[in-house]
Amino acid sequence: MIDIDYKTLESELETGSFRERLEDELTKGFRAIHESGERLPTASHYAAQIAEIVNRGAAEPLRSSVAFELYQEILTACERARATVMGEA
Repeated sequence: MIDIDYKTLESELETGSFRERLEDELTKGFRAIHESGERLPTASHYAAQIAEIVNRGAAEPLRSSVAFELYQEILTACERARATVMGEA
């Protein structure tokens, strides 16, 4: 999993760098899952789990607008990584 710097998280969400880093990591993980013969989880299922982990790791609750944007970026990263791996098959 990627390292999260909660001090720069909002900035990383705005620039898309958080999504890009996560997508790279997810692509590697999804590729390993796929190559092992297992079915890939749906993007929304994985995104919800990752968002919960990220939110839980924050020292204080994220503002609702940040939490919403975070989920959207995570979902996009999951969808793209999944599509990349499925397209390789």
